[in-house]
Amino acid sequence: MATLQHIWMVLEANQQIHFLIISIPRLFFTALLCGIIGYEREHVNRPAGIRTHVLVGISSAVIMLTSEFMLTYYADTFSVDPSRMGAQIISGIGFLGAGTIIKDGLNVRGLTTAATLWAVACIGIATGSGFYSGAILATAVIYFTLQVLKRYVEKRSYYKVIIVTVVNIDNALDTIVSELEQSHIYINSTEIFSFHDKKIKEICFHVSISSKKAMLNIALENIRKIDAVTSVNIE
Repeated sequence: MATLQHIWMVLEANQQIHFLIISIPRLFFTALLCGIIGYEREHVNRPAGIRTHVLVGISSAVIMLTSEFMLTYYADTFSVDPSRMGAQIISGIGFLGAGTIIKDGLNVRGLTTAATLWAVACIGIATGSGFYSGAILATAVIYFTLQVLKRYVEKRSYYKVIIVTVVNIDNALDTIVSELEQSHIYINSTEIFSFHDKKIKEICFHVSISSKKAMLNIALENIRKIDAVTSVNIE
């Protein structure tokens, strides 16, 4: 027992090893919590998924750990403000979030994903500082917002954008339009975007759902079953 206590005292005395010990749980929780948010984004086919969200969170946590390390290690050398590096995360993450925002005609896509990237950076700051309870609570609230509130908004909103990715538009467009019309979903406008592979196109249907007879979920499921369709999303 005395030997274990002596070993622990030696480890505590070595600042490098001490910070390694406290870094392991903080980085683990960061990856776990940010991975939950990233999984939700990847599940709905957004450009920033699990890896991107985890990397943003881990980077933020490492910066906070570095600030704490500098505060301890260089305390006798010069004055260190641990909050300064964290403040730069908040402003700097905006550049990464901007890369997920896409403008489609009059509509803007990717704002929610940009917000989640900013959110996981904040989670990384919290876990990197050792504020586990705040990070866990924030993750729960963010996930609730993305999942539960999304369903509530979908029920209340009558205007939607249905985004369908197809391999061969000639064989799919008429079928998709027919499916929407049969489900009492009115198409206001249609936009078609081409990828590098000219055979793959993204069709954005701006639709109105004003009839109580509208069967949106059934229509989406039927569209997904079309052979030429590779993905269907709704915003």
